[in-house]
Amino acid sequence: MKRFPALAGNLPLYYIYGFSSVGRALVSKTRCREFEPLNPCKYLKNHMAGISNYISESYNELTNHVTWTSWPEAQRLTILVAVFSIIFSLAIWGIDTVFSSAIEQYFEWIKS
Repeated sequence: MKRFPALAGNLPLYYIYGFSSVGRALVSKTRCREFEPLNPCKYLKNHMAGISNYISESYNELTNHVTWTSWPEAQRLTILVAVFSIIFSLAIWGIDTVFSSAIEQYFEWIKS
């Protein structure tokens, strides 16, 4: 193991003694099996506590930290999306009708 005694004052130990994972993420590939990971997988120990914690944190996030649009703005945008969806579907239907009639004419022309 290399040691850098002149720099040992403020550096982490993996700089002093050498570490095979320098520059890699501190994750465990054992998934809480056999070896102790760098960041223990505490959430695997109690699934229900994790799920209820997730739900309560999600509710807190949605009620306290999300900026919702006003109701009239949401209605206006919904109508806008509906109108453009109808226009787009009509355009696709028109193009499909033109191409299908062109293909039918082509096959009629080939038959005769």
